[in-house]
Amino acid sequence: MNTKRIVVATLCLAIGCLGVFAADDGPIKIGALMALTGSLGPYGPSIADGAQMAVDTINAAGGIFGRSVELLLRDTATSAEVGRDAASKLVEIDGVSAIVGALSSGVTLAVSSVTIPAEVVLISPASTAPSIPALDDNDYVFRTVVSDAVQGVVLGRLANLQNYSNIGIIYVNNDYGKGLADTVKATFEAYGGTVSASVPYEENKPSYRGEVDQLLSGDPQAIVLASYPVDGNKQIVQAVEAGYEGKWLMADGMKGEGVAPGPACASAAEPGPLEGAYGTVAASGFKTAQFEADYAAGGYGPSTIPYYDKAYDAVMLIALAIVRGGDTSGESIRDNLRAVSSAPGEVVYYDEWERAVALLEAGIEINYQGAAGLVDFKDTGDVEGSIQIWRIEGCEVVPVMEVSG
Repeated sequence: MNTKRIVVATLCLAIGCLGVFAADDGPIKIGALMALTGSLGPYGPSIADGAQMAVDTINAAGGIFGRSVELLLRDTATSAEVGRDAASKLVEIDGVSAIVGALSSGVTLAVSSVTIPAEVVLISPASTAPSIPALDDNDYVFRTVVSDAVQGVVLGRLANLQNYSNIGIIYVNNDYGKGLADTVKATFEAYGGTVSASVPYEENKPSYRGEVDQLLSGDPQAIVLASYPVDGNKQIVQAVEAGYEGKWLMADGMKGEGVAPGPACASAAEPGPLEGAYGTVAASGFKTAQFEADYAAGGYGPSTIPYYDKAYDAVMLIALAIVRGGDTSGESIRDNLRAVSSAPGEVVYYDEWERAVALLEAGIEINYQGAAGLVDFKDTGDVEGSIQIWRIEGCEVVPVMEVSG
């Protein structure tokens, strides 16, 4: 941070930045790159609503130093090419201060080629691939979700604890799917199990019968789905049609209404093929039940799709970084993110926006602990976290337990 920014930040903490922002009374723009269509289409609306909920909370309290916050939502179509184009529009046309997204790890990796050179902070609430922290990003890429390096270990161990000796894995052929499948395989085999087939698939195919036949040729006791919801539901149907009667284990990409319960649960006339199946997902925070109730009461939900809480936190962290730094530039947001989210500041929770701002304006450091839990960013932009194990019971997704990362 240069000397001018230091002076501005100091004045902001002392007087609330009212003078600093007087020259620009337009809205502060935050971009949102969400998969509203494509393989992750069922996920995008709920996660976008989480981001919008944060914006609405901030605006209901008067915005940031009298300026409203505007969320500019663009669809990535779960496509690297479409996502990159959407990011370019947010940066070059819309002039956003930061971006929440993308959802797919492959899309996040692609759009980072736009955001990093433009010095725009990118915070993904859902991209879990272990390859993301390896980006040469000049500290402009963050995420509020724990890495699949953790989820894959828990999922592989879960298969072992279910006393399976032979499993098959089907995974979307991108950074997310491959990284997760490799970790599950290594973990399961370390406990003495056998992975009879680990089959990659390409997104948006009309049929996955060839991949399913390859998967079933090893006669697995259970199938691990490291899939996206639209494709994964096809794979479930086609496996059952091919005579598969074994068990299922699912990663975070298959959790949520209309996804994990399975096609046969649409009428709930009888248990579907996924009844009793287990899955994993990055866990939520300290006030999960309260946040979910607030989300539903605000007209955004309810939803069992994951990561809308992490999108909420991403927006809140961006906004708090703007308050602390007194500046909407990418550099200032980047340089203040860790300061508002880490000890030893005074703890503030997801529903304490006004208190957090008051503390910052009084020159008191804060430690935001969000709807999704701790968001203490490491040097890589990653966060620590735990994994929730969930189960399908009576065509509903039911939390079982949390496992520390």
